[in-house]
Formats: sequence, structure tokens, C-alpha cells
Amino acid sequence: MSEIIKKNLKNRKVDTPIAPAFPLDRCLPTIPKQLSRSIKLQRRDEVEFGEQQRKVVQARGDAYSGVPCCKTLHITLVFDGTNNNDEADSASNPSSCSNMARLYHASIGADDIARENGYFRYYSPGVGTVFPDIKEMVPSNWGLIAASGGENRINWGLTQMLDALKDAIPTQDPLSEKETQALVENMATCWYGNVTTLGLLENGEKKREAAMRPYIDDLEKVLQQRRDTGEKPHILAMRLYVYGFSRGAAQARTFANWLQTLTRCQGSDGAVEYRFAGLPISIEFLGICDTVAAVGIADSFPFTAGHMDWADGTMRLPDEESATCMDTSIPEDCHFLKRCVHLVSAHEQRASFPLDSIRRRPKNASGQRDTTQPSSYRSGTVEYLYPGVHSDVGGGYAPGDQGKALAGTEHLLSQIPLQHLYAEAFKAGAPLQVPEFAWREGMHEEWRKMSKDTFAEFNVSDQLIKRFNAWQADAAQHTGTLEDMIEWQQALITGWRIDRYAGGVERQPFYQNAPPDMPKAEVEAWKAIQARNDAETEAAAKGKPVPTYTEAQEKEYQRHVQIVGGEEKANGMRREKVFDPPLDHRQLKGAADEFRHDYKQEWGLLPDSMEIGGVLDLLLGGTVFLVNEEDEAKEYAYLHDKGTELYRELFSAPNTPKSGKEDLVALFDEQIHDSRAWFMNTSWLGPREPFTDYFRIRLVHFDNESNKELSLLATAGRVVGVGLALASVGLSIKKKDPRMLLGLFLPSLARPVLAGKVGVPGSPQVSAFDPLTGLALPMLSNLDGLRAFTQSPGDVVALVAAMPPPPPLNASTATTPELQKILVAHQALEAAQAAQDKEDARLAGLLASANDQGQPAGWQDLLAEQVGNLKSSGKQV
Repeated sequence: MSEIIKKNLKNRKVDTPIAPAFPLDRCLPTIPKQLSRSIKLQRRDEVEFGEQQRKVVQARGDAYSGVPCCKTLHITLVFDGTNNNDEADSASNPSSCSNMARLYHASIGADDIARENGYFRYYSPGVGTVFPDIKEMVPSNWGLIAASGGENRINWGLTQMLDALKDAIPTQDPLSEKETQALVENMATCWYGNVTTLGLLENGEKKREAAMRPYIDDLEKVLQQRRDTGEKPHILAMRLYVYGFSRGAAQARTFANWLQTLTRCQGSDGAVEYRFAGLPISIEFLGICDTVAAVGIADSFPFTAGHMDWADGTMRLPDEESATCMDTSIPEDCHFLKRCVHLVSAHEQRASFPLDSIRRRPKNASGQRDTTQPSSYRSGTVEYLYPGVHSDVGGGYAPGDQGKALAGTEHLLSQIPLQHLYAEAFKAGAPLQVPEFAWREGMHEEWRKMSKDTFAEFNVSDQLIKRFNAWQADAAQHTGTLEDMIEWQQALITGWRIDRYAGGVERQPFYQNAPPDMPKAEVEAWKAIQARNDAETEAAAKGKPVPTYTEAQEKEYQRHVQIVGGEEKANGMRREKVFDPPLDHRQLKGAADEFRHDYKQEWGLLPDSMEIGGVLDLLLGGTVFLVNEEDEAKEYAYLHDKGTELYRELFSAPNTPKSGKEDLVALFDEQIHDSRAWFMNTSWLGPREPFTDYFRIRLVHFDNESNKELSLLATAGRVVGVGLALASVGLSIKKKDPRMLLGLFLPSLARPVLAGKVGVPGSPQVSAFDPLTGLALPMLSNLDGLRAFTQSPGDVVALVAAMPPPPPLNASTATTPELQKILVAHQALEAAQAAQDKEDARLAGLLASANDQGQPAGWQDLLAEQVGNLKSSGKQV
């Protein structure tokens, strides 16, 4: 085969469908017949079991008296998105609960009668929010930034399989909160420990097996005893319906892989089976929105992208191990994961929110990715592109946010994908309640009917349908691969921003209709009240006395209470989430100013290159990549050029949509939000992603490939090129300013000072330092191949993972005076942390005495931030 043909085969990719046009009669069931069909799907195991029993009875010559008393367990598991918390969001006025919470509300399993019939539902709040089941008692900024707590939520999901099964057995009790917490704690890993012990002490798979297996084996014995004694009801199987959004979608995908590993076994005939306590188990439906498994490192480390440790290697949907089906189940049970639907955002652009597509290369007979086959979708899976940013797909905006959807919930763009995902799940047999008009008394159980409040959460207005279908008709003219369609759509929203942002956002109705910004004094008062609430909650959770306050502190607190409106209002503050004040005007104005600045190239003189320092916390684990600045320059050129072209197709004059484009423009005006405006200007995080802008195309991962060229910085607890293993490593990266490269791709935009600037190094210039002392760390040579930019970064990750781990810093490896100083500093810090009462003073003294020769600029600030992050995440340096 010629090299050209091989290259063409490798680059082949299947197209991704645009979201379908939305029907005027909506997507929810409309007649009782549809509910009856869904119930029939849910009872397939019972029918199959009854047929087996009929054959046995008739073979004995006895009369068959009907299906024996039996049931299948139907378990709904929901992983909500970052900063989404149903308890807090549903209590807000108006409600801001996500689509995951709305699907949870519609899922069967809330009352005792439904549970007695084998229906269970479980909900995991999003990272960054309170979740007592895993001992997260107060909200966490670190969870919002870096998805801290994600692994514990996935392991919690595994424990709920035990809870449902124990609840279904009359002689067993459901898991208590303490049992759940202990199991989750026993399964938790420290990736740095995993690396330094070669997986002997901190291997997640082994810890999950060790924690869960005793419970699973005990339950299998109980079930076998029930079968032997003929106890009723017979429990036949476990059927799962899993949903997730954002990092919750990443958790759902990881959960599927971890559960598959935990339940994979060999049947008596040698075939691969999936069983939990001896029961057949499968994921009937996996419904996910806009998967994000980001490490969040871009907050302190520009130009990077990556995965959390638990998301490394687990974003690929489970592959089928065997085409042989289990004897005890329905024929299609040769599939562990039967159906997956992924709805993705066309207009999300935040660098810290790269997308993980479900598209991938198929595997060959040896289990290796087959690059001769096109990048495609596994059977039973589909991915749809939807308009809007991240939470326009997964939900979470309240009506009125950023001046959008002013008329109510039914005008939120996220209602369209909500109904689509519901319809896909319902079609697959998911146990979902239906509207009253699709339910019939005497035919269907009462608990299968939606309440009026739940039904209202699914409303979609006629106006929204009209506008969405205008976008759908326009998008359908530009179909192709996912990455190609995302590029086009991000050029389209750039065209809209040229008029609405660069043309003056203050004159736009959505800006004028946005709620007023909260005054600074009130913001500070609410933050102080939350800090006091958190301190009291943490003390109570640890069994410690409630904090006491001086007279001055109490007086200051009362002042804050009065600022926010009195004691009753202060006491009503939700404690589940980090306080997020309304700052829509500030955020939209800042976003528009930045867009105009970049679109009109108001940059002034530019440096040849820039050098950025950052501290990489290896205790977070995961994989971190560096983005190629050449790609960034190409993206600016494309979005500027194509955006200008599409602006002329959308608008006939400034602030005047073209005839026939009114509904499409109105969708952007009144439904599509700006996630980056909030991200860049929220008060508690300060400016985010300062080295990115609105002229960046979203990074998309496709299993081990990506739509951009990436260079591996760190994986599995090691920085590529650093010869020692440390808990955190400071990196200094020298790279070209993307704006300096514009002359290569769009000469008409390049200023004279840019003329002649050509060439980009084949790999980034990276140097490392110890963040505690600022001293340089030794770098290994001959690693250019590992650092080269590539669109198949997963292959490089596999190469690095196969290398021997770097040795830890200790007395035998500290072979130079510089390394000896670093070792002494780390030992001093450990001693300081051991003395908790003197920790701050000792750390300050340590910093003051550190050798500052050759340290990168600002390293002290970086260290202070890093230590704060480590403290808030509960980890040790």
C-alpha cells in the first residue's frame, strides 16, 4: 500500500450529525401506548425468565401457571456537571437546575413503592459543590477549577450498585452513609503514590477490587441461598441508565469503564460475561452532554490542556469483549454498553473546557487501535452537535442570566437538548415518568406519571422551536466531521460578535435586560458570611466546637448581615455552592471590550516571544499537554477572516439582521450565553485564561487523537524530561506569541513589525525548577521525539508510561549541591507541616531563607498560590 493511501486512510473520519430539527409537538410521550411499550422493554428479563421456567415446567410434564414472582433492578445514576447542585439550584428563584437534575427528577425510584418494584435512582452533585456521602461538607473552589473530588464521585457510583441490591433483598439493609464514606475512602487513590510505588500501593483498580469484592461476594452468596430455598422474588439482573454533563459526563464514562472491569468474568462455557454478585449487569443507556475531563491547569499554566488522573484512558467507551451472549439473559446482552448518546456544544470556546468526543479508532484483533480504519463511532453510539455554549446544552442557566430567556424556563436553549436526551433514553427503555396525557389510570402505576412541577421543567416555547429550527436549517448546509462543523459554528458566532460585541454591546437589549451587578460591598459581605458558614459546617462535620468570635468579629458579621438585607436573608444563603454574585454587565462589557480589542488588533508592538512560569501540581495526576502556538495563529486568522465573511451574511448593516436571518440572529441574541464572559470576570477567581481569547477553536480529543497538535508536558506523575520525581514541579516555557505568527497565515492582518517572522521550533523550549526553592532541576537529554507536537498525543503518553519511573528525590539521588539544597528545603517543609500550630511561621521562615539565585521572576507568588491550592485540596507537598 502506498504511503499516500496509508495517510489518507489514517486521516479518514466519519461525519457527525447536526442536532435534528425539533418537532412542534415536542419530544415527550403523548399517548399511553408509548408508555406501555417502554414498560415492555423494562420487563424483557421477566418475560425471558418466564419463558425459561415454562420450558422447565413443561419438560417435567407439569402445567405452567405463569411467570414466577421476579424482578429486574433498574438503576438510574446521574453525575451532574461542575458547580451544579440540585438541592441548591432547584431552590433558587427562578430555578437554575441542570438538565441532569431535571432528568433525575423525572426518573422513577423516588418512592418506596417504586423501589419495591425494583426501581432506584441516585444523584451525584457536581464537583465543587457539597456532597456529604463522600465527606465534602463545604463547597470547594479547587473542585471547580481542577475537578477535585471527581474520583470519589465515580467510586460513590460503584457503591450505589451495592446499595440498590442490598435494598432489593428483604433480609438486607441499604448502605449507611458511614459505610458508603468508608468504601469511597478505601477506593481513593493518590496518583503520585501510584507512580512512585509502581502501582503496588495506589493502583485504583486493585483498590476498587479490594474494597468492593467482599461485599459483592457476600451478596452473591445471599442470592444463591435465596435461589436454593426458593425465596421470592427472584432477582434476575441489574440494568443501568447513566447520565452525565460536563465533568459529570467524564465521570459517567469512567464509571462505565470501571464497572465493566469490576464485573467482567468468565462463564462456565469460557465466554466473557458481566456479572455483579452473580447477576447479569449492563448499561442500557448512557446519556451525556458535552464531556469535559479537563485538568483545569490553564488557570495557572497558560497554553495547556489535559485530563484529570481518573480520566486518563477512560474516555473511550467500553469495547465489547465477546460476541457471545449470556444464557440467562435477553439476546442483546452481549453488549455491556448498549446505547450511548452524546450531545455536544458548537459554540463553547474556553480553553479550560476541551471536549472529549466519543469518536475513536476501532481496535483490531490484537486490541490495538487500527489506524487503517477511519475514526468513527462504535455501534450503538451517536454524537449530535447542538448550538450554544457548554451550559446551553447541559443546562444550568436560570431565565434572565445575561439578559437571555427573559420570558421563562421554556425559552432556555437547553430545553431542546433536554427533551432530545429524554426521548433517546425513553426509546431505550429508561424508567422515566411521562406527562399525565401519556399515562392511563388502571393501566399504569401512579408512580410512572410526572408531577406538574416536573412536567413544567421540560417545557419548550413555540418561539424557541422556531429559532432553533432556523439554526438547524442553516447548520444542515455545512455538515461534515465534528471538528469541521465546530470550526464553522465558531466562525458563525464570531460573525455575530462582530456586530453585537465589536459594534457596541451596551446598545444591545440582552445587555440592557441583564440584571444589575451586585455592589462590591454586598459581594464582600456575602463572601464573609459564606466563609463563616463554611467554618461552622466543617467544625460540626469533624465533631469540633462551633468557632467562637471576638466582639469585633461579631460586630463585623452583623454589619455584613445588614448589608445583605438582614438576618433572615443571611440565614437563607445556600451552603451547597461557592457564592457567585450577579455581575452580568461587568462580564459582558469585559467580554465585548476584549473581543473588539482582538478583532481590531489593538495590540501595539509585540515581543518576539514570551516566557511564562507556572507550578504543575503532580499530585493531581493526569496528563497535561502544551498547545502549538502555530495552530493558535491559524485559528485567529481563520476566525477573523471567516467570521467577517459570515458577519456580512448575517447582517445587512450594523445592528440590522439580513432578511431571512432574523430568527437565527435572535437565537444568538436571546438564547445563546457567553460562558467565557463569566469565566474571565467572576469575582472569586479573578481573570481566567489570560493567554487565550475569542479567536481560539475548541480543542477536541478523540480517544488518543486530537484536532490540534499537542506536546506532552506531564503524565502519570512525571514531567517529561525532568529526571526526578517530585510532588510539584515549576515549569518555564518559552514560546512564540501567536500574534507574531499571523503573517504566515493571514498577511493582510500582520503589522509591519511582524514582517519576516517565520518558523516555529519543532518542540517547545521547556525548563524546570523546584517551586519551593526556585532552583533549576536536571533535565534529561534526547527527548525531542517525546516533546514534538503531534495530533496523536495518546501514542506519546503510552510511550512515556512504558518508561521506568524517575527516582524520587532523596539522599542518594541528591547528587549535586543544588539538589541537596532542594532536598533540605523539602524536608524542612515536611517538618513544618507536621507541627500544625507553627506551620505558617515555619513556612514563612523557609521561604525567607531559600536561595533566590537564578529563580524565575515571580516564583514566590507562584509558590504561595500553589501552597494555597494544596492546602485547599487537602494534599501534601
